[in-house]
Amino acid sequence: MTNQNSADIIAKFDQVYPVYSDFTKVIENLLKGILQLKGISIHSITSRVKSRESLKRKVNREDDKYTKLEAITDLAGIRIITYFADQVDLIASFVEEEFEVDRSNSVDKRELIDPEKFGYLSLHYVVKLPSFRLQLIEYQRFKDCKVEIQIRSILQHTWAEIEHDLGYKNKHAVPREIRRSFSRLAGLLELADEEFIKIRSNLATYEAEVEAQIEKTPTMVLINQASLKSYVLKSQHICRLDQKISHIVNADLELKDRFFGYLTTVFSYLGVKTIGELDEIVQDIGDDLLNFPQNGFKNKQGEKINWGTSLFYLAYAIVGRSGSPKQVADYLEHFKIEAPESRQELIQQIIAAYSSK
Repeated sequence: MTNQNSADIIAKFDQVYPVYSDFTKVIENLLKGILQLKGISIHSITSRVKSRESLKRKVNREDDKYTKLEAITDLAGIRIITYFADQVDLIASFVEEEFEVDRSNSVDKRELIDPEKFGYLSLHYVVKLPSFRLQLIEYQRFKDCKVEIQIRSILQHTWAEIEHDLGYKNKHAVPREIRRSFSRLAGLLELADEEFIKIRSNLATYEAEVEAQIEKTPTMVLINQASLKSYVLKSQHICRLDQKISHIVNADLELKDRFFGYLTTVFSYLGVKTIGELDEIVQDIGDDLLNFPQNGFKNKQGEKINWGTSLFYLAYAIVGRSGSPKQVADYLEHFKIEAPESRQELIQQIIAAYSSK
């Protein structure tokens, strides 16, 4: 390439840079919207426009490969990082549905891994907006723009980032005695991706079956996040108590899985191991857990409360029934409930509400 060709490409890039900057943001937002509509949760999506210095290095490095700016397909770039490896192909199918794919410049680099498994690569698409989008006036200025979309799992991304930092891009560049370590590690990451998919599938199966297990043999169902969530949503008693508390604090109810995760630590601390044991306590204490003074049911203005909140106060009733201020204090300290200086009042409220029950 002549210096003049390089200079012409850089000069044109300077002119169209604002368009590509807007184009990149538009594509990123489109992809975010598509994934949200499809119900796909991902780790991250990021975008960038190639820097002037990076473009200059590219056009000067490749002799006669690029004679015009339009031939360079990675001026705009989007990277989608998924949690699971099987989401890569799922998202790829959405990309093919929603964009016009440049097949000649797109590549599934995962298929380039040699039998020695040196490398752990991602899927690269080069796309542009399809005709049905270009008919919209706000997209018409992007008709000549292309974007490279990289899709990889978080473990594939980990490999790529560390490999890049080490500075060794192919097996021939790596010292022979270290090459085997690269291969072993790539195999381990590939296996880890597969195992995470299996774990997700097994959890989904368990969540689908645990409701029937609770109805059939609740004393055999150990308390965990999934079983506790299923119990709370199916128990009319718990639902009624939650609704009463939501009325007291004037807050709507919402469903958050991480709250059930927190409750599992509470009941583990209290020695309540199964759903059957928990249900016995609920039936025994019942509406008495609402004996807690109404000013003790706290919630920040405008915030929602979680389904299962009644079980949080059930724990108060369990420790309060002991009549031991020390047991109550130990419980509050363990879970960092209230600041130490204001705990004494809460201890007195709990003992007064439940110790005689």
